[in-house]
Amino acid sequence: MSRQPILQQYYTRGRQGIFRSNEGYDTVAKSTALDNAFIKKTLHPFCAYDAPRALQERGESDLALYPEALVSFRTESGELVIGRSVFVGADFTGQRNTFFSHNYVIPADRRDEFIKEPARLFGLRAFAQEHDHSTGKELPVISELPFQAETPHDRKQWLSRIGIDERIFKQLLYAVMTSLSTKRKVYISLDGEVGAAAADARQLLEILYSCLPYEMRRHFGFLTYSHEPQSKKHIHVMFVEKGSIRAGTGITEKDYIFDLAQQRILQLDWQEGAHAYLDFAWEHLDEPRVLDDFHAFCEEVLEGADTSFLLRLATYYELCALYEVEKGRLERCEQNPAGVWQVLQQYLGQPALENRARLRELREVLFRLENAALKDQGLPAAETIQQILKAFCAIPNERISTELVTYLMNVLLKGKATRQNAFVAKVYQELSGYPELFGFLMRSVLGYKQVVKPLFEDYLKERLASFSTLAQVLQEINLWAQVAPLALRNPFFMTATREKVHELFARESEKLQAALAIHDYFERQDAMSGYADELLDELDKALLKQLMLGEMAWGDFGKIITLLEEKPQTFIGELDLESREKLAHIHHMASLAGNRDVPAPEDFFRQWDESQISALQQLIVHLLERPVKQDSFPLVALVFYQADSHGQDTFSFADMLRFVGENGEEELRYSFVQWSMTQRMFFTGKYISPGYRHALKGLLLENKGRRLRDKEWKKRWQTVRHADFRKLVEEVRRETSSPFMKLFQRKSTALLSVAIVIAVGAASGFFLWMPASVPVSPEAQGGGEVAEQPRPEPTQQVEFVPAFKLMLEWQQNQSDTSASDEKPASDDGAVAE
Repeated sequence: MSRQPILQQYYTRGRQGIFRSNEGYDTVAKSTALDNAFIKKTLHPFCAYDAPRALQERGESDLALYPEALVSFRTESGELVIGRSVFVGADFTGQRNTFFSHNYVIPADRRDEFIKEPARLFGLRAFAQEHDHSTGKELPVISELPFQAETPHDRKQWLSRIGIDERIFKQLLYAVMTSLSTKRKVYISLDGEVGAAAADARQLLEILYSCLPYEMRRHFGFLTYSHEPQSKKHIHVMFVEKGSIRAGTGITEKDYIFDLAQQRILQLDWQEGAHAYLDFAWEHLDEPRVLDDFHAFCEEVLEGADTSFLLRLATYYELCALYEVEKGRLERCEQNPAGVWQVLQQYLGQPALENRARLRELREVLFRLENAALKDQGLPAAETIQQILKAFCAIPNERISTELVTYLMNVLLKGKATRQNAFVAKVYQELSGYPELFGFLMRSVLGYKQVVKPLFEDYLKERLASFSTLAQVLQEINLWAQVAPLALRNPFFMTATREKVHELFARESEKLQAALAIHDYFERQDAMSGYADELLDELDKALLKQLMLGEMAWGDFGKIITLLEEKPQTFIGELDLESREKLAHIHHMASLAGNRDVPAPEDFFRQWDESQISALQQLIVHLLERPVKQDSFPLVALVFYQADSHGQDTFSFADMLRFVGENGEEELRYSFVQWSMTQRMFFTGKYISPGYRHALKGLLLENKGRRLRDKEWKKRWQTVRHADFRKLVEEVRRETSSPFMKLFQRKSTALLSVAIVIAVGAASGFFLWMPASVPVSPEAQGGGEVAEQPRPEPTQQVEFVPAFKLMLEWQQNQSDTSASDEKPASDDGAVAE
């Protein structure tokens, strides 16, 4: 495939140009393939020249004394422009001075030919300085540009001649390299005559250019002469006329100023000390091949990297250290091995880098040095180990080096032997961050009996000692199950982890929840069945031993049963007496959860003695919800059940009623009594048990029978559906009646007779004393006028009920009540009304 040609363009003052038909500055000739828009937008801004003031003022006619302005920059579309502008004296009119610019446009795909060989730029002499208008406006394309290398053999000596020593040169190179990433301009003013200074500028630029890495050169732009500082796009370094650097001439506070003519260096953020690449460049300044080899190394290693990373000065500081190690210069590595390893791991770990073969080779070189140092010297620094691990684990899916594992085992053994405990702990800490490598190492350790104790058991012991929660221990067990499953069969591991689990479990306040969490964890670990079974058996024994039943909730009993339901009979046999009794209590309490189908007290407590019954009752009391709910009435009965010395079932009736009242409203106590009238356990035959009847009577007699004096509550108590209870209510009502009513109740017959006698006597007296007729006044008898008598006002008719009749009615009511109370009880002790 043929290479693309180089295009060219002329610019000066003429009678007419390509873009104008009248006289003036314009492009006067160009290659046909050169785009017009590209010329006007990209090339024209650089077609300019201002002659030195001193030469103009004296009217200098010798054109050779006028400096040439060499320019080079990269265009936005990727081409490389190389141009020169020179002063050419009078124009075609002979009246005005003018200049001539000649620019070459190098295609982007041929740019590296010039970049990698600086002489093609700085030794280029094929520039025109005039144009014969008779030849037309078309310029030929060019395949090659002739050049001549003119770099001095002793560059340092040449620099010294123009006043630049090592320090200034490093500062210059620092400013030039950082200008590419910081967008800061570099303005340089050299001493001497303006023409000679421009020639020196060209030579100095070539030396600086040879020290720039290739990627920096691809973006670098310069101008060897300007009459004063100007901010031009694409230009990073500009040489200016002596004396032109002053305020208000296009310089900003950010720009680097090297006014060497006045021995001033301004606005340079320079720090004294070691500068890896600057030191390297100065050392090999007279060895272009070494510099080129370093640039080729950078080009290979950085292939695929981001442009911003490639233009970073620190990148070349770092790569310089690696390059020196590769070339066998180990001074820097011996002084700071961790730093060199850090640089290497950073580059190995960059996924954008497409070619890391050379870095891998360099890693092997460094690793051999570390192995030798471990044998001949001593332990490496912990930071060095950290960087080595990162370097070997930087590339994803890379095979783990057995040599590295052996090296790490030797490092740990040597650290243990020399009692460098802090160092050993740090190495283990770093290793734990790389599970695959750590697992490989520990699997190797477990395969050698002689190193199991120092490298596995001691490490595990220290780790377990640092844990303060069960979650940490479970995480540790999971780690070993993942990275080295063989550890789970190690006797020391099994014993140490079980003991740690039991130690921390004993400290847990929520023991049941902790046990559930541990069970749940191991149920999800299929690979741990053998190890987990033994651990969980010991844990469950500890749970039963340490669990406080009085602190449990209803649901907790069922959870414990779930945990233990698949335990073999041998597990129960291994429990101590207290734990077996506690487990039995848990089974019994679990049967009550939900308050459904609560067994009769005599059945529930059948197998327990008095002390055990009391313990279970205390548990139930603790678990009962406050205020008591109606569906908990069977549990209340269990709480106050007691068997007497003759084996008869009975209850603490008064305490039971008091408990219900204290943990609920009057309505709840009423509901409890109603419920109790349906329960056979509270009856002897068809009658309420004497003890319960006595307790109920005491309840109704409280406060002089206030419950029966209230009209509404009296009706409610009288409607409880049991005959014996209604008799009790009536009995209480009679006992709490007033003295007058009690008299009627005791002397009903006598009172009835007295009432009849009183009634008869009253009637007889009425008829005996009543007058036969109404007396007449004398006036009426004499025939005189009879005075009108006042009429009594009419009175309301009231029905008269004799007392004896009232007594008869009361006695009849008493007979009816007695008859209804004689109805037979149903089988369950309740009365069918």
